[in-house]
Amino acid sequence: MRVLILSANTGAGHNSTAGAIAEALEKKGAEYEIVDALAFISEKVSDFISKGHSYVYQKLPRLFGLGYRFEERHSVRFIYEQCAKGAPALQKKLEEGYDALLCVHAFAGMMVTELRRRGVSLPPTAFLATDYTCSPGVGQLEMDRFYIPHPALTGEFVRNGVPRGRISSTGIPVRSAFFEAPEREEARRLLGLREDARMVLLSCGSMGCGRMEKGALALVEALPSDAFLAVICGSNKKTYEALLPYASERLLVIGFTDRMPLYLSATDLYITKPGGLSTSEAIALRRPMVFIDAVPGCETRNFDFLTRSGVAIGTKNWKQVASAVNRVMSREELAGRQTASMERFSEGRPAAEAICESLLSMAQTANRE
Repeated sequence: MRVLILSANTGAGHNSTAGAIAEALEKKGAEYEIVDALAFISEKVSDFISKGHSYVYQKLPRLFGLGYRFEERHSVRFIYEQCAKGAPALQKKLEEGYDALLCVHAFAGMMVTELRRRGVSLPPTAFLATDYTCSPGVGQLEMDRFYIPHPALTGEFVRNGVPRGRISSTGIPVRSAFFEAPEREEARRLLGLREDARMVLLSCGSMGCGRMEKGALALVEALPSDAFLAVICGSNKKTYEALLPYASERLLVIGFTDRMPLYLSATDLYITKPGGLSTSEAIALRRPMVFIDAVPGCETRNFDFLTRSGVAIGTKNWKQVASAVNRVMSREELAGRQTASMERFSEGRPAAEAICESLLSMAQTANRE
């Protein structure tokens, strides 16, 4: 059994989600290949979109939000037409022989949809939503199956054009390392972190978005005396270099890391922007969260849905973060309520396992016909 997973280099979340699916497929003995769908248009286009997305997302978040809202209110026809240019190269790739096709980005789904509209014979196709909302363009995709993050979002996807009978509520897949992470004390030992104080972890995605420098310095001053702040700056070298001179016993400054499961397991409270993947990782580890609404757009939708669900406390600006953090840290019942909400929120099998079994089942059915 062979599965082609189409991602896009627009941030680490989509590729990490693809990796979680790949892990589950490998455990089932299935073969897989992860491909950057944007490269089917051209390597230059993929590089341009990837760097452009990162720059706007990191440096101009309000512009990113305006673009997202425009897409919500208007047709995504232009984006579709650009993605359709990659359809011929994708068709050639499919000639290598695959039993199922999974898209973890709407751009990839648009290429697959274009092939379907051209009458090209396809293996079973599926789209995986990686945010807690129906993103612009998803309702126009022509797929056999749509994997969505939560059953409460079914109505939203249906209203946007996704056939109800093709929806499976699976959750957002996270890598197995987050389910297998050691307990808090062992994680701190492995990371060489203090064990005599409570830990607050601040991370705004792999790109380190938002005004983290000023926010972190203000926050560390406001924390209780028995707590310290760890800041993961990701690929944001500017933030890392700005904070490094202030590093102390109370402020741990970390650059890019591949040990996120350990850091999340080690923390008592997680401050993060509401990205679909980063929040799902925290939910998997049952870590209380405080959101900072750093980047408008799909993450605003995540913010609203997840705070309504009780798995996080939301703040709209950095001035409110310290107050929210101290409120959670001073009242154990608040963190307890979040943890209980997470238990209810993610009932059932891990998402990667459920999606993997669904893909293989669709492939087996197609092969018998």
